[in-house]
Amino acid sequence: MADSGLGEQEIVFVGQVDLGGVLRGKGVLGHEWPYRCRWGVGWPPANLMLTPFGSLAANDFGSRGDVFIVPDPETLTSIVAVPGTPPVRLALGHLRTDDGQAWDCCPRAFLEAALADLELATGWRLKGAFEHEFLYSGLEHRLGDPFSLGAYQRLAPFADRLVTALAAAGVAAETVIPEYAPQQVEVPIAPAIGMAIADQSTIFREVVRAVAQSFGERASFTPIGEAGGVGSGAHLHFSFLDGAGLPAMHDASTATGLSARAAAFVAGIRRRLPDMVAVMAPTVVSYDRLQPHRWSAAYNTLAVRDREAALRICPVRPGTGRPVAEQFNVEFRATDGAANPYLVLGLLVRAGLEGIRLGLLPDEPLEGDPDAVAPGELARRGVERLSTSLPQALERLASGGRDLLPSALADAFATVKRAELAELEGVGPAEVIARYRAVF
Repeated sequence: MADSGLGEQEIVFVGQVDLGGVLRGKGVLGHEWPYRCRWGVGWPPANLMLTPFGSLAANDFGSRGDVFIVPDPETLTSIVAVPGTPPVRLALGHLRTDDGQAWDCCPRAFLEAALADLELATGWRLKGAFEHEFLYSGLEHRLGDPFSLGAYQRLAPFADRLVTALAAAGVAAETVIPEYAPQQVEVPIAPAIGMAIADQSTIFREVVRAVAQSFGERASFTPIGEAGGVGSGAHLHFSFLDGAGLPAMHDASTATGLSARAAAFVAGIRRRLPDMVAVMAPTVVSYDRLQPHRWSAAYNTLAVRDREAALRICPVRPGTGRPVAEQFNVEFRATDGAANPYLVLGLLVRAGLEGIRLGLLPDEPLEGDPDAVAPGELARRGVERLSTSLPQALERLASGGRDLLPSALADAFATVKRAELAELEGVGPAEVIARYRAVF
């Protein structure tokens, strides 16, 4: 193991993103870092069953047993919310059993296995990045703000500190955008490979929250920040690299630009999206975002350069000096910042591999508003309205999506989500929104 540079008494928070979408873990001391990287730190299995609000869902683990959060030393990073102040050290890890094997309920291990199967079946590695939108309480809203210089000038002190803190944590911001909704900000980040896509998403969210806190403000990745408001997503841009590190998704001879195998992968995702939307949009308020005409994704559609589609083929620009195949990517728009990025990526890979295994033919992109298309034509294309509530989405996962997840992980996820629903019974809509904004 490379020298971590940790002081003996320096604390590293070793964590994992749980089924409620929250990063939880323990602090370990620097002088024990080599030991912890091999053996981990003890973690009650029941801790995985915490809802986002911090209550424990009824579960079969109870007080018994142990698993271990084993940090991946490649993820060791620093959160420096204010330049010149001591860092918060963070590392992400797997949940492992006593004998060092991956625990069936570990989201990171689920993604790791899916990525390994992708490479075995295709020779490909996944390349991508989440494009995060969030609400920053320090951005005073004024009439006419969307995308304006005025909004950016008020955002600039936070944005400057954020970009510096992200760089220190190993995450490269690409742009900073004062977005459409009040207090909404978007910061796309540079693509990563494989597991690092989800790791960087996790680190990004924690850095954003820390920098906001350094100004005495809050940042929230909640899907909906106010009743009737515009939603915030965590769109995933993805493509593939072959064994030589070259782009493997593009074929200029096809109508969509997708190679035959990549088209089958995308078709697999589109086909199975209705079964797995509970994981992609995992909160009650996520379904206020997944509405028609909201620039999110209300149907399981593929389209070219259409931000209403669940899967959008993104534009390329010949003549820029950057190869078209390198630019080419697909954007998945049906997920948000409350979702566990390891589960999101793992499910997308599993569904895509199913599409390849079944030899699915390329989907014909749907152009225009799905609400304006005759029901028979939507049925012919296999296009359907996504679930309109979390309970409905959980029922669809139970009836049609369990084969994409290990059985124990599927059961645990559903249990946590049903406990979350129970916590919100009788709670008014405004308070539901407020609770999610506080948590995420």
